[in-house]
Amino acid sequence: MTDAKLGLILTSVAVITVAVALHRQHALEPKGLVMVIAATAAIFAAMFFTQ
Repeated sequence: MTDAKLGLILTSVAVITVAVALHRQHALEPKGLVMVIAATAAIFAAMFFTQ
C-alpha cells in the first residue's frame, strides 16, 4: 500500500469522525451525516481504485 492510499484512508476516517461528532452535538442532521458518509465513500472509492 502506498503512502497516498494510506493518507486517503486516514483522511476519509477523519472526515467521517468529524461528521459523527457534529451529529452527536446536534450540529448536523441525520440527512447531513448520511450525505457526508456517502460523499466521502464515493470520493474514497474513486481515488483509491484509480491509483
